[in-house]
Amino acid sequence: MARRSDTSCGGIGCAGLLLVLFVLPTVGYLLAVPLTLPDLLAEQTPPQQLRGFGQYLIVYAVPVLVALLLALFAGRRRAGGRWLVPARAAVLLALVAAALWWTESKVGDHPAWNLRATAESMAAGLVALAFVVAVRRWDASRGGPVTTVGAPRPAPGEIWLAMVPLREDPARQLRHYCVVLAVHPGHAEVAQITTKDKDGRTDHIRMPNDGWDKASGRAHWVEFGRPPRRVDYGMFLRSRPQGRCPAPVWRQLSRQLG
Repeated sequence: MARRSDTSCGGIGCAGLLLVLFVLPTVGYLLAVPLTLPDLLAEQTPPQQLRGFGQYLIVYAVPVLVALLLALFAGRRRAGGRWLVPARAAVLLALVAAALWWTESKVGDHPAWNLRATAESMAAGLVALAFVVAVRRWDASRGGPVTTVGAPRPAPGEIWLAMVPLREDPARQLRHYCVVLAVHPGHAEVAQITTKDKDGRTDHIRMPNDGWDKASGRAHWVEFGRPPRRVDYGMFLRSRPQGRCPAPVWRQLSRQLG
């Protein structure tokens, strides 16, 4: 056991070293390129400068693209409106600009371009790292649904974890396992699964754990004979199903669908 722990710690240490030595400076340089590149050109003999709209467009497009990618990467576990990623990218660019302004005030007069560029790149890289961590923690604290490259593709008969709307207030959702009853463009119809004892009720049937819940050992019940609940695909919390609905239960649910 101790050997595995040492290996794990070694792996974490190597990952941290790679992050500090390569990832942060590279990402930071790309975010800071509108500042570092003109500075580098000015150090040439004779001094050079950016010329023409095309060069300026490329230089300023690089940090925008990087910020968009970081915002998308940081928030990949949360669904949101179409403006969420651009808005977060704008916040990141503003934070980077503030960090670069502060760093420039400290090292801007240093004669060595390498030192100035390294300091500016690391400052921007550290801001990017803090931004990713903060967004991840914020989204996790709010229980946001997963978004992955390629939207989830539920199929009838599968069990998924999703944000399922409440019957009494469809505008509110809670995390629940559910059985996918039917799929449509943009959403699925599901039957909610619960661990609350529903024995003796006609609107729920007991559901075995076979094939989908091998860990908790808890009893489950699934809605039966009630109108399905609508769940948008962006509200599914995983990239794959938990498992298949046990065959006897699925046969009963299928009969009610006609």
